[in-house]
Amino acid sequence: MIESTPALPASYPFDPFSLAAYPQDYWARAESRKCFQADKSKVEVNWTEVDSQRRVTRKRITTLAELSTYTNQNPPARDGLRIIGIPQGNSWRPLKITPDMLSNIIDSTRASPEILELFLSFCQRTLPVEEAFSGAPFVRWNKDNNSVLEIAYVFKYAFQKPTEDGVSSWVLRTTGVYQKYDQKTKSSTWIFMHPTTDCPFQRRLTDALVSTDQYARLMEHPLLMHNILFATYFPNWRDYLAYNQARVLPVSPVTGLVNRTHGSLDDNHRNLAAVRSVEYSCAPLQAIFRSTREIFDKMHLANQFLEDHGQAGQPKTEAMRQLLDNYLNHVDAYSQSALFLQGQTARAAQLLSDAISFKISITTQAQTDYMLDLTVSTSDDSMTVRVITIVTLIYLPSTFMAVSSNTPGDGLPSGGKVSI
Repeated sequence: MIESTPALPASYPFDPFSLAAYPQDYWARAESRKCFQADKSKVEVNWTEVDSQRRVTRKRITTLAELSTYTNQNPPARDGLRIIGIPQGNSWRPLKITPDMLSNIIDSTRASPEILELFLSFCQRTLPVEEAFSGAPFVRWNKDNNSVLEIAYVFKYAFQKPTEDGVSSWVLRTTGVYQKYDQKTKSSTWIFMHPTTDCPFQRRLTDALVSTDQYARLMEHPLLMHNILFATYFPNWRDYLAYNQARVLPVSPVTGLVNRTHGSLDDNHRNLAAVRSVEYSCAPLQAIFRSTREIFDKMHLANQFLEDHGQAGQPKTEAMRQLLDNYLNHVDAYSQSALFLQGQTARAAQLLSDAISFKISITTQAQTDYMLDLTVSTSDDSMTVRVITIVTLIYLPSTFMAVSSNTPGDGLPSGGKVSI
């Protein structure tokens, strides 16, 4: 049974400066989109706490009562981390959390209502809707007298998913990220929305937390944990583009590899379907890359804020600035490659469509010529029959033969001679 919409978190008074000035609207939209788990037996929240001594505590939570024992605790310790992971059953299923549990988490973290926009991207689906929609990244630092920095965004990426037959297929997936950094305690609270219960980013994040060396490096800058996500999935775009180009090149008539327009109609139809499939796969890329670019731009703002408030040393903030610039350069490179591939598929599709139309017109013309020849032949045959009939009608009476027989009773003369 689906639970009723919970009361709004206590941390959500009316805020006219907020994008989500009316949070109740977001709750209603999340309910209508089926973003929450209706079956309580499938609930799962992964809670990870790292204290100032770098001791890691991990817990898998499956009930609201169990969650409350953790959310009622104090905020993260100084120089500590709190990471809350909320997975989906799969990328087309709702988050494995109930509305009351989410309300409890938001209340305890005092997250801004804009975080609700992230949850709308993780809903029940039966069709690949919103593949090009990533939303807009959110950055805010004017809460609690500028002592808190908040960052939230939806990160879309290509992922190579293994299938049951052992053949990998590429899909588009989404991870939601929320970070709240407290300048006073130099601690961070993170909320991650994962597309599956176990994904590469989760595994690498866990490895980084339990590794003394990796954890020490991550603590050099409050934003470095974002790069675990970026470094895990962002390079996949090059492989995704190469995979789709490899699909279109063998069937494209514009590559010079082979003239595909000389094949049969069935062959050209199959080739056109393959090219259209690649065209469809590339359609959302420009919107995704634009959104990814916005994420890196907003990370620049957050990095500058941390530098201005002395939360990271100048060498580290400069290193972060260069890292983000390099990501921006790669986004532009992927975007240009995607534009080229889209143009290549469009030209191939047009040429194949023209070839199909040309072959259909040739076939139609051949059929028309055949019917015309058949009509002419029939007409000629009909004329011949009419001529023979007319000639017969004219000449038959004058050549009529009367045959007589000399047989008695037959009216023939004696001797059996015939008179003409």
